[in-house]
Amino acid sequence: MNAHSIGGLFALNLLLLAVGVTILYALRGWVSWTELARLSGVAYMLGVAATSVVWVFELIVGISFGLVTIIGTGAVLAVAASFAGHRVGHRLPGIRVGMKIPRLSFVSAIFAAATIVYLEAAFRAARLAGLYEFDAWAFWVPKAKAIYYFGGLDEQFFRELINQPYPPLVPALEAVTFHFMGAPDVVTVHLQFWFLFVGFTAAVVGLLSGRVPPLFLWPSLLLMLVTPHVGGHFYHPTADFLIDEFFAIAALLIALWLIDRKDWQLLAAGILLAAVVLTKREGYAFGASVIVAALVVTARERRAAWPKLIAVGIVAAAAALPWRIFLAVRGLGGGGPEAGGTGLLSNLDRAWPSLRLAVSTLFDYHLWLLVTPLAVVAILAAFVAGARVLPLYTTLVLVFAVVAFTYSTWAFPSLGISREPALNPIVRLTGEVVLLTPALVPLLLASAWRRVPPVVEDA
Repeated sequence: MNAHSIGGLFALNLLLLAVGVTILYALRGWVSWTELARLSGVAYMLGVAATSVVWVFELIVGISFGLVTIIGTGAVLAVAASFAGHRVGHRLPGIRVGMKIPRLSFVSAIFAAATIVYLEAAFRAARLAGLYEFDAWAFWVPKAKAIYYFGGLDEQFFRELINQPYPPLVPALEAVTFHFMGAPDVVTVHLQFWFLFVGFTAAVVGLLSGRVPPLFLWPSLLLMLVTPHVGGHFYHPTADFLIDEFFAIAALLIALWLIDRKDWQLLAAGILLAAVVLTKREGYAFGASVIVAALVVTARERRAAWPKLIAVGIVAAAAALPWRIFLAVRGLGGGGPEAGGTGLLSNLDRAWPSLRLAVSTLFDYHLWLLVTPLAVVAILAAFVAGARVLPLYTTLVLVFAVVAFTYSTWAFPSLGISREPALNPIVRLTGEVVLLTPALVPLLLASAWRRVPPVVEDA
């Protein structure tokens, strides 16, 4: 690790932020520069999602993958998004002398300071972290190195690695990181995942601050940050936390759409869900869960709501098609039950143990502290207060998640009924719910407190 590598990482993430800002401009614009600052985390995550998806497409079609391609892709996306935003009538606000800086409440200031201290400590841990995770050194980072050295998806090398059907979004992003660092530095690469987690945290705060009380927002966020498994693993160069980050922000945007019915929220969710399905194969189930949950809670207004939700689902599913075609053409297999599972009916004796493992892992205090019980309490409080849409949506997403976790163990007899990472990936899978909690719990508590959280209007 050296200053050059870290400087390259800052340059890369500034590029991703710049692309994301133009995408945000195309989707909604902003009425003030303080509003843009508040939504900068959302912009960053949109920039990461959009550019990463395009990088994957470029790898699939065989475009040489180097710095020119990487920077050119960002530039094209930024120009196209800026043009689209201008065409739909979005305009930049003027710069006023003496603009008011939003004042933090005492609660917000205390918890924000604690969050910053935590993230700063995590930065120091990430910049010296070793490549110890099995998945990281066995296939995620080797795939990234292959893309870096060969300028594409080398068929022979990829065929020799395990988990060939996994989508290449994370290896592509890591290869981009290597290019900006100037070398395949497997230590400093951890910092890129620190940047992604900071972007996720900023996105949650930006979307919820001003519309939920600080006492609902910050404690649930900080609780998620300090859970044992999050704190020790979010900066590892694997796909596990990145897919959860994309998914949680997409699920939050759909939840906000259920309240506000702002089209930009669904459009942004579609971009993030496209990245979800190209990050890991579990992304199909993740994306389907939020779309189906939203379809159920909007059944009474299906004529107006369903076409938009279905369109988002189609866009996300379509993003995965090029990769599925690539796998079929290259004969790499699909990675479904046929690759290691023998079905559900032939393994009925695993049904109850698999369900019990899924639920107990979610409520394991030594992994996730009280994050899942907090989500359950928030759902019940919202229902008791008379709210229906948000608690039903959240309940369905959680139920679908438990079903997916159960299936992942039940259908694959090669996996042990265990939380041991070497025997079963259940702990990594349940991170989906844990990162979703600070996104939806504040909304649920706010809906219980005053029924419907207000839309933030910036001056």
